[in-house]
Amino acid sequence: MQDKRTFLRIQILRFIAAAVVVAYHAQITTISYFGGDDPYRVLELGVYGVDLFFVISGFIIVFIGSSRETTASVFVKRRVERIVPMYWIMTAATFALTHIPGLARNEVSGPGHLLQSLLFMSWVNGPETYPVLNVGWTLEYEVLFYAVAAASMALTKRAWATAAFVMLALVLSGRGTSFFLQNPIMIEFVFGMTIGTFLYDRRLFPWMLLGCVLVLLTLPMSGAAWRVWAFGVPSAALVSLAIYADFRKPYAGFVLPELGNASYSIYLVHVIAISCVCKVASVVMPNLSTAIGVPVISLFAIAVGYLCYRLIERNLLRVLGRRRRKAALVTNPPVHAE
Repeated sequence: MQDKRTFLRIQILRFIAAAVVVAYHAQITTISYFGGDDPYRVLELGVYGVDLFFVISGFIIVFIGSSRETTASVFVKRRVERIVPMYWIMTAATFALTHIPGLARNEVSGPGHLLQSLLFMSWVNGPETYPVLNVGWTLEYEVLFYAVAAASMALTKRAWATAAFVMLALVLSGRGTSFFLQNPIMIEFVFGMTIGTFLYDRRLFPWMLLGCVLVLLTLPMSGAAWRVWAFGVPSAALVSLAIYADFRKPYAGFVLPELGNASYSIYLVHVIAISCVCKVASVVMPNLSTAIGVPVISLFAIAVGYLCYRLIERNLLRVLGRRRRKAALVTNPPVHAE
């Protein structure tokens, strides 16, 4: 098993994925406030940073499930600790901010929508329905993937094969539809898992790869399927190259991996940060150039996200980790020799 530090370039890719999503949202929000055309058209591709996130998630789940979180109960506890508290905090903050008079620009959410968002269930309202914190739609896919992985770990001996089969079967049953439970984008988690099995379960790897290829070739070329071909497959190649590079030569830098550690906070916080700074700037600098505003606002959002990571997320994880360890000691006290 490889030490977690081996995969620092995966952490860098996590930051890159978050940063391009931030830049994409900064551009469309800045234009909505200040007008004009897209100053940086390449940033329109930033929306596909999500595809890179999904591939990385698939790989990480096999990595941690094969080395540290080897039981379903531990897996679930740590996944909940990792994603739920920060998401709930940011969702509650977004809900509160949208109810401040004069601040929200769109229709505000009601208590029912808030509850669905907190439970990762806003997708039940149909396509094009987003949670209170709009980027949370990706977390709803993550939670679905975690649930499938956890159930597979608890019920079967070949957890990764079972989880991949379920995800691929759901996609295949949808025939290219964009409906949540059948969206081809879920194949990207299996891409990452396939990469993971190459390292941790080599006998399973060719079957995982064959399953991905067969499902991809079988799907009609819908818009959702095209996204997987155009951005999911290259994302899988990029993750594979990053892992290969880490095996060839360990990454020696600190800044980019540290920003990768903060990528979750950056991803969750950036929507609020961008909206707030644009609201203020529209009052104090109503003629702000979008060409200047987009990079400045993007950097501001990343900085705010990093501060939230240092001040909130890290401390939350530290406290929750201590509580889990204390609970484990109470349940399974150490045996001392007489």
